[in-house]
Amino acid sequence: MDTRTMFLNACNEIATQLDGFKTLKKGQRLKKVSLDKDIYFEIYFQSSFRNDSSSIKLLPNIGIYSKILKKWQIEQTKNEYSQGLIFGNQIGYLTPYNNWKEWNLARLSYEKSIIEITENIEKYILPIFEIFNSKKIAIEFLKNNGTKFNQWSEDSISPLDFFLCFSDKDTTEFFLNNFVNSCPYRGKIIKLYEKLETENKIDLNYSEFHGANTIKLAYMNGLKIK
Repeated sequence: MDTRTMFLNACNEIATQLDGFKTLKKGQRLKKVSLDKDIYFEIYFQSSFRNDSSSIKLLPNIGIYSKILKKWQIEQTKNEYSQGLIFGNQIGYLTPYNNWKEWNLARLSYEKSIIEITENIEKYILPIFEIFNSKKIAIEFLKNNGTKFNQWSEDSISPLDFFLCFSDKDTTEFFLNNFVNSCPYRGKIIKLYEKLETENKIDLNYSEFHGANTIKLAYMNGLKIK
């Protein structure tokens, strides 16, 4: 069996153990729609072009998207490639591995890796997806916790667009300030906000640092950093 076939077999074996997911791209992408039919969840399995008989890599990633948010982002940023992403990450950073994680499917590692990946998705990823089955619950959770879904996940500015699209200004401002106050690059954000006050044209599709484009969008929508 060639490495590509073995990789896809593993993707599909994992899919069969997860309820409610539709397989796309021959099983490499798994998709599930939320209760409100707008938000949807994806698990995407990456591999490596360097695979051989002794090493077949499988790297799982997740993404949470909104169709309504995608349209809103395109209107706001004029970027037709906006995806409506609310949150995404590599599974390793959301589990006790607390790092970039890849699994080997070659030889005797195959069954063990499938079991480990499936267990980690069920235990740590599906509960995150469950939060977003309701926008109201998701907004309340993110307002109070940010993207610290468990003890291993880190805070991210990524859901700010989600707040701007679906929540009120006060709640969105609260989320923004919680992130900024605990952010290790808080100084960069403050300097960017000060700089934006003097600029006539703001490029929402360019980031001077990670998340800068999102910070610009917050400024454009009248949010204040306290």
